[in-house]
Amino acid sequence: MTSVQAVMRGAWGLSSSLRQWCRSLAWLPLLLLIPVAPLLGAQPDPDEACLTAPLQEDTDAFRFKPSPGHDALQVQIPPGVKIRSIRYRRYSVFDLQDPKEDGLVYRWANDFHSETREWVLRDQLLLAEGDVYEPRRAEESERILRNLKFIYDARVRPWRWCGDFVDVEVITRDIWTFTPALSLSRSGGENAYSVGFRDANFLGTGKQVLVAYDSDEERAGYTFVYADPAVMGSRWQVRARYTDNDDGYDHGLRIEKPFFSIYEPWSVGTSLDQQKLEQKIWYRGDEVSEFDHEQEQYNLYGGVASQLEVDKRVNRWLFGYFLENNAFEFSDSDIPPAELPEDRDYSYPWIGYQSVEDEFAQLHNFNYLGRTEDIFVGERYEWALGYSTEGLGATRDQIAFRGSYRNTLLAEDRQLWVVSSWLNGYWTLDDAELENFWWQAESRYQLKQSQRWALYSGLRVDYTDGLTDDNQLTLGGHNGLRGYDLHYQVGDRSVVWNLEQRYYSDWHPFRLIRVGFAAFVDVGRAWFANQDNGSNGGVLANAGLGLRLNSSRAEKSSVVHVDVAFPFMRDDDVDGMQVLLTVKERF
Repeated sequence: MTSVQAVMRGAWGLSSSLRQWCRSLAWLPLLLLIPVAPLLGAQPDPDEACLTAPLQEDTDAFRFKPSPGHDALQVQIPPGVKIRSIRYRRYSVFDLQDPKEDGLVYRWANDFHSETREWVLRDQLLLAEGDVYEPRRAEESERILRNLKFIYDARVRPWRWCGDFVDVEVITRDIWTFTPALSLSRSGGENAYSVGFRDANFLGTGKQVLVAYDSDEERAGYTFVYADPAVMGSRWQVRARYTDNDDGYDHGLRIEKPFFSIYEPWSVGTSLDQQKLEQKIWYRGDEVSEFDHEQEQYNLYGGVASQLEVDKRVNRWLFGYFLENNAFEFSDSDIPPAELPEDRDYSYPWIGYQSVEDEFAQLHNFNYLGRTEDIFVGERYEWALGYSTEGLGATRDQIAFRGSYRNTLLAEDRQLWVVSSWLNGYWTLDDAELENFWWQAESRYQLKQSQRWALYSGLRVDYTDGLTDDNQLTLGGHNGLRGYDLHYQVGDRSVVWNLEQRYYSDWHPFRLIRVGFAAFVDVGRAWFANQDNGSNGGVLANAGLGLRLNSSRAEKSSVVHVDVAFPFMRDDDVDGMQVLLTVKERF
């Protein structure tokens, strides 16, 4: 083979190899398409592999009706999945999708109301995007939101589960929080007027603002209140109160990082309260003496908590320093006391312990009408001890103590039985005597006879020892015996039993107020152990009927009580009928 032939054959072989290599490169464009296939729609939609609860209709979500789809999804989610996103469904005061609420006045109210902003809700949650989803944290987040003064009800629940991720939704409904005050009256030749406003959710920011000026025949003055439940989106809270009247004042400031939840590892705070008022002493429902009482309180406190235990219990060590000054002077009253109470000061460091069992039940028609209630059904106890000494500025050397206990003895679908007790006071070391000791024990039982009928029984016992002259234990009026004047009986101990047949109606006038009724019997007595308590000082009893009004759009923790009571044991100073109008925190 000649050299020329060899060169030509080599060139041909190289050409064949090159052509083969080029043919192989023809597949390269197809290979390059693989990474971009998802962008071109070649990959299936990942949501097709997700479990999604059907979207609840707005009207059902507005009324917080149960959603079987969400409940079924919740039980399927395994531990360890992470929260991919949190969406918010916020509702205003009225449901405009409901024909009964799609009116001009309701539309105007919604337009005027500032809906709670999304970041306000987010600041209160115990969940965040990227966290591991924990149902217990979702449940407690619900309770925290419902406990806000401007939220009617809340739900925190998963709505989609995709493998290692879950999507959560937060549903809330606002209540009306803006209350203007403008009144003018004239009676007995005297003018009285009030002007101002109050808003517990100022411009939807969750801040509480109150500004008012009041003037009547007794006093005139300004009041300002500001409260922030999440300072700059943190767990810190602040509340400031300033009242200045021409006959006294009431100032207060509290800054704290509380035990926001059962998962909070520590707490710290401080408070300052200063007030001057005209103190009143009562007997048989009448004022028998009046004097000025000026008081200052300073409190610095904190605590550290253990991790939540297996039995759903968290334990906390508490500590702090407390200072209180009390000074008394004669006022310009026509009924001054024969002798003023002794000025007294307390100053002491203290240490305490708290144990809380994390157990709640969701009930309806219990303390309120027609709304979800988070009722504590666990055990909780707390105690604290301090040493108040002259070396720290106190009036005398004393041991300060306080304690409380609460437990649920029975919690079923139809029955709830709760017992509680608390005490506080001082033990004076020099003369081994108690000062301002007060102990109270209470039992409350409720039997749900049906969805709307319930039988309630409450028993309360109070015992005191060494009360100073500015403190009294009284019984009568809205604190136990509704057929008698307020502060009718006095003593160093008392017992009262209240029995009520309650009816939680479905009457909802103008979609604004829910209405309930009660028939009641009260039996009780306040007395001194070794002292005559005057005429009509024995056991007293009354019966009566009551009307309960609970707004469904505002002031959710305020229940208006209108009671008509008829006393059984009467004297010359006891009317045949008592009509009471009071605002309480429960039915």
